[in-house]
Amino acid sequence: MSEKYETQNLYEASYLMTKGLKLSGKIDEGRKVTILFDDWEDSEKGAVEFYNGGKANAKTLFDNYRTLKDYVFTR
Repeated sequence: MSEKYETQNLYEASYLMTKGLKLSGKIDEGRKVTILFDDWEDSEKGAVEFYNGGKANAKTLFDNYRTLKDYVFTR
């Protein structure tokens, strides 16, 4: 079983989803929520790309952001 990639950044998570990475779940820690992705290695590469100014389809990115925001804030 591969290790999960974790982030608390909604923008980063939205970018990873836009790049086709699979959302694995979330961990609620009071006011903090950690978002999990299945493939650690590909997610790490995607995160580096995100923080280095990676490009993504804007409509898909914003759609994923709204979906992810609803998912994260549903307790």
